[in-house]
Amino acid sequence: MLPFMDYVIREFGTATDWNYDNSYSFLTATSDAILSFETPTSATLHVSSLSTANFATSYTLSTLGQLDGSLSYLYSNIPLGHVPSKSPRIPLKRIVEGYRDVPLPVRLEDVARAIPELKDGRKPTLLHAILALPPPSTLTALYGRRVRPDTLLSVYLNSTSVSTPATPGPPPASVLAHVQHDTGRYSVEGIASTDNALLGARGMWNFGLGQPDLEYKTIGAVSELGGNPDIPIPPEMVDGLSAYYRRLSSKPSLLSAGAEFYYSPFSHVIGLSTGLRFTTLASHITPTDSAEVGSRPGSKPLAGTSAALSSALLTPANVSQSSFPYTMTLTLNPIIGALASTYSVKPTSNLALSSRFDFNIYSWESQYTLGAEIWRGRGRKHKAKKIDVKEGGTVLVSDELAWVKDHTADWFSADERLLKDERIDREQENVIKLRVDAGCNIGALWTGRVKSLLVSAGVSVSPVSSSTSMLRRDTGMLDPEGRRKRWTGKVGLSVAYST
Repeated sequence: MLPFMDYVIREFGTATDWNYDNSYSFLTATSDAILSFETPTSATLHVSSLSTANFATSYTLSTLGQLDGSLSYLYSNIPLGHVPSKSPRIPLKRIVEGYRDVPLPVRLEDVARAIPELKDGRKPTLLHAILALPPPSTLTALYGRRVRPDTLLSVYLNSTSVSTPATPGPPPASVLAHVQHDTGRYSVEGIASTDNALLGARGMWNFGLGQPDLEYKTIGAVSELGGNPDIPIPPEMVDGLSAYYRRLSSKPSLLSAGAEFYYSPFSHVIGLSTGLRFTTLASHITPTDSAEVGSRPGSKPLAGTSAALSSALLTPANVSQSSFPYTMTLTLNPIIGALASTYSVKPTSNLALSSRFDFNIYSWESQYTLGAEIWRGRGRKHKAKKIDVKEGGTVLVSDELAWVKDHTADWFSADERLLKDERIDREQENVIKLRVDAGCNIGALWTGRVKSLLVSAGVSVSPVSSSTSMLRRDTGMLDPEGRRKRWTGKVGLSVAYST
């Protein structure tokens, strides 16, 4: 379950139309969510609040032998009042990471995916800070800014206080800068840290999203027009973009390739990895509200104008899928010889399965992991019915509460009844995650609602290393029962409440 602040940060990116999936760091996000989920190891209480549309606070208290906690604050110049903040109203699928339905990474600057807040000169900015207690405390801060519609700048600060410093001077701290440039077709990231002067770069390329030169010029022309319904668009531009979007709307899958490289000149640490991802796309292309540039409710844009072009080309188009959604990844770290392949599949809307095979090409060691994600809901209770049997053998089934339904039929509109049903379904929704690997390491996590609280309960069980048992055998310290393996486990509970 995502912490409240991470949930708000994720919603900030969604509100500013940032595509998190178009990054190399999210290449294996689907399999990681199902196979590498964290289970609570202590009793933790989270109390959070979205006080205003621009400000949020969160407090955490946990116990694991001793009490500790944290204070967290967040500010956004983009109003987030539309984000569900009360724990009974937050959709569970927004705070529980699971199978990811990757959308088609298409970016049409200043037309369909432009940020409305940029039009008045303001750039979306986010400030976030966490103070971990008790002393020696640690301060973690984040500064995020959309310097351009396709560029995101993030600066992280980590500082640890020292109660009795050995040498005079400021407390130890490190700063990390991260910049990402996302064009839809490709994504490039740069990383620089003051910790050992670490430098890094990431990149990911999506195959099959290229545009001819004519279409690039067309997009630039439409951008300059700004959606003015009085400016006509040449017919060749309309034909070029129409053919391009017809090809994208019929694209059922996406192949992506990426790599990352790190180097520290001080510690001479080198990191290198590369990977591939093949995934089925979401069932349709979903444009943002800003796609309808220059249009008004109840009015239709003039034919041949930029507004008509935007609304016609960005209409959601169904994608025919021959099978259920699935995602396959292959990653390689040539320096340490680590090779990992994953396969995740979603056979039903409530079930997702994933597997991962890890292999080291130098030592020939391997590991296999299986996992499942099961969404559950407490089905609707059946209403009490009365069965009458007449002399002729005719069976009549009548609802005892039919008179109540007749009297209350006009109390709520169809939309109100729909909202009530959605609220009941949301309150009854919960998810179970399971994983097991070849080493008999087992993990289980349940996340759901208890009244107005969001609760996560998890357990992890693993055997004691076999090398320890062999050492005991060699030294004559094997227990009388001849057991070679002992099991250890952890149990944790996390409770969250937000307003």
